[in-house]
Amino acid sequence: MIPAVFGRRRLTVRRFDAHRDGWVDAPPGDVSSDARVDVTELTVSTFNVWNKAFFAEQRYQALADLLQRDRPDVMVFQEVTAAAQTVLLEQPWVREQYRCVGVVGGRIGGYGMLMLSRLPIATATFSRLPSRRRRSFVQADLAVDGHTLRICSVHLESGQDGAWLRAWQLRRVFRAVSADDAVILGDFNMRNGEERWLSPAYRDVWPALHPHDPGFTENSWTNPTLRDSKKKPRQLRFDRVLIKGGDWLPTDIAMLGTEPISPELPRVFPSDHFGLWCRLRTGDPGSVTDR
Repeated sequence: MIPAVFGRRRLTVRRFDAHRDGWVDAPPGDVSSDARVDVTELTVSTFNVWNKAFFAEQRYQALADLLQRDRPDVMVFQEVTAAAQTVLLEQPWVREQYRCVGVVGGRIGGYGMLMLSRLPIATATFSRLPSRRRRSFVQADLAVDGHTLRICSVHLESGQDGAWLRAWQLRRVFRAVSADDAVILGDFNMRNGEERWLSPAYRDVWPALHPHDPGFTENSWTNPTLRDSKKKPRQLRFDRVLIKGGDWLPTDIAMLGTEPISPELPRVFPSDHFGLWCRLRTGDPGSVTDR
């Protein structure tokens, strides 16, 4: 029921090859000539794309169009199905600028994990978590300004009855993400009172920058897709961005996917979750301000 599978599997980084018209394995250490390795600012995003068939391809395309506007340097996705992966990886702007790592389908089913990065990926791994619902996390080490920034995308246990498993999973994630500078982001599925399980080494960006906004990323009052699927009120801050270390400091964070995918489908949003977009900058800690 809760498999004791704690192995970490190394992932192959892939890039799009225009001559072969497909995604191919990138050679170890492969870095394109236009890769941004010296930056003072980078952006990350997270989105649980919702693995249900409800207007799936239209939702996935709307999500891709939304992300194209800002093109975050690193994008992570949870509940990635084969159809969602296909839509995301067929976008011309993704093919031109991003590397990808992830695990979709197979034993993980509709709970796939995908990461797209414009920054060079040195290594990447996939780890299963003790879970009743096939939960996992993906880590990637990015080479930025001569240092390593570890990005970890998580999808933790859902449900009120999964609280004890989320606590266990968080301990495992925090142990695994041992880098000095790290970003952990994704669908934490945490409910009220569970913040006590967060490691004090990390800053939770939303309350740090928006202390007077609850930041509900599942909100049945403003997302009719969620309201129609759950049939009950729900306001929870499931999705988060956590940051550790002093090299990168958060300056902005905002929600994504807060509008319907088209005027013709006013009750269809990109997902039952709202996503998050976050800007990080190098510099003085005074750049972090309450908003």
